Amino acid sequence: MTTLNHQLPLTGSVPQVKRARGALATIAENAYLRLFAALVVIAAGATVLVIAIAMLLDLVVPLVFANEIHALAALFPQSAG
Repeated sequence: MTTLNHQLPLTGSVPQVKRARGALATIAENAYLRLFAALVVIAAGATVLVIAIAMLLDLVVPLVFANEIHALAALFPQSAG
């Protein structure tokens, strides 16, 4: 007995069950949506990084340059706020 050119007899089409697909499954299938999702994640990370750096500078600059800031406030009282 050989298995070359062996075919199962056709008994009709097998019904396919459609599964509900979520958003992640749809994104994972489409290359353009994967690229867009990657760009959104990179942009969000860059935004968080910029905000974190600004907050860090807002905290560190007055500690390091406190004397200079007070001297400038004494020289330019109209701009001190």
